[in-house]
Amino acid sequence: MKDVLKIIDRFADTKILVVGDFILDEFIFGEISRVSREAPVLILKYQKRTIVPGGGANATANIESLGGQATPLGFVGDDETAEQLFSAWSDRIETGYVFRNSGFQTTRKTRILAGSIHSFRQQVVRVDYERRCHLQEEHEERLMESLTRLLPEMDALILSDYSLGNLTPRVTELAIKLATEQNKPIVADSRDRPQDYAGVTSMTPNITEVEKSLSLQISQEPSQLEAVASRLLKEWRLQALLVTRGKLGMSLFTQDQNTHIPVFGTDEVADVTGAGDTVTATYTTALAAGASHEQAARLANHAACLVVMKKGTATISQAELIQAVQSEW
Repeated sequence: MKDVLKIIDRFADTKILVVGDFILDEFIFGEISRVSREAPVLILKYQKRTIVPGGGANATANIESLGGQATPLGFVGDDETAEQLFSAWSDRIETGYVFRNSGFQTTRKTRILAGSIHSFRQQVVRVDYERRCHLQEEHEERLMESLTRLLPEMDALILSDYSLGNLTPRVTELAIKLATEQNKPIVADSRDRPQDYAGVTSMTPNITEVEKSLSLQISQEPSQLEAVASRLLKEWRLQALLVTRGKLGMSLFTQDQNTHIPVFGTDEVADVTGAGDTVTATYTTALAAGASHEQAARLANHAACLVVMKKGTATISQAELIQAVQSEW
């Protein structure tokens, strides 16, 4: 356990570059007051609204809350949503490389949660204000110039792909090339196209994303997943593949071994929103701090199991992670 605590202590010395898609998560809370006389629908009596970073912006926020130094890189719109996203980030986050452009629209995901006065509020609908950024050559050049300038100062690279346009093939290819040449860990988290990130150090898909990428359904038997992972390690040229499996925990696959990690604590979940970003952030920060893939995966598992017990998109502090490690290891 002492080795792991030393790794967490080194989080403060890590610098992580997060390239990708930055989202604002909005939560609207209310109580069901009555049935409308206009139509057979329930009326939500508004109570409050909260906004937090989402997507790659949430991974960035998690790195900062864990004690690391995060630098996000990408384009957003020049709009009110971008303004709110910037204000939702900690002042410790370097935002000078999140470029605002009036030709783009910052994605906002609005979740409406409802319940009665005596019950927990549950998500009833989500509204996505989403428009993909179509980067022109000048935009790509700006990202690529920034990559070239920033990467030598960094300890690791995250590619956070929510299919919103920042990670074009040119940007992705250069990011992987530069980080590989400089021997920096590269962790990719891609919602729809993990196969486009072949050659990174590691990927952190959930089991559904693996199934979707291969057009197959994987049973809960470890042997089938192990066979799939062995294939993907070769096809995607990975050092490690970390697959999150919900209530079944996580599975880490390397060339040498397979490690199945059960959930930490309880499998009773309050909200899984943004948990994948927490996994990617913790796993990458640990690698940057000198952890092995297994140590990093176990820390990411602890962080994920803590964050899903919180409502909405959330982060984990370094103190919370230390307490979890001390209680388990």
